Amino acid sequence: MNNFKVERQHDSMQCGIACLQMICNYYGKEYSLDSLSKICFATTEGVSMLGISETATSLGFHVVNVKCTVKTLTEVSLPSILHWNQNHFVVLYRVKNENKFYIADPGKGLVTYSLEEFKKHWISTNSNGQDKGIAMFLETTPTFFTHQMEDKKKISGKRSFHFLFGYVKKYRKYFGQVILESVN
Repeated sequence: MNNFKVERQHDSMQCGIACLQMICNYYGKEYSLDSLSKICFATTEGVSMLGISETATSLGFHVVNVKCTVKTLTEVSLPSILHWNQNHFVVLYRVKNENKFYIADPGKGLVTYSLEEFKKHWISTNSNGQDKGIAMFLETTPTFFTHQMEDKKKISGKRSFHFLFGYVKKYRKYFGQVILESVN
């Protein structure tokens, strides 16, 4: 457990994808950052918790996104993805004695935090008098171990086609006018 493999993000917007990559690697599946970026539909602004969650589900994980207390983190199966500093994602891979938190940060590497330091970075809200942060719990399903990543070209083509189809559908009356005008 001390040798958790950290994956580094290539730019500041890939933290969520790098976290998902680390979780996949932990369970024995190696995916490149680029291939995960394509199926996460990452933008120049990164990827959302929803995007990570949907991608993880498509890879064969059962995913639960929650606002929870630090106590909850000490009771669940790890690793899990945490929303960090309101603008970043990290992987919590170990908790020791409920006061030492081991983080794989795709921007910094492996980092250990005391309870107080951890709370400063992770807590985002107070609900019913309890400090809470956002976590994504991932559990493998049998599909995870049999899932094969689609060919990158197929993914790109599928994504482009869906985008184009949605665009054409949304503006179909204008496309019709353009076609009629070009025939005349």
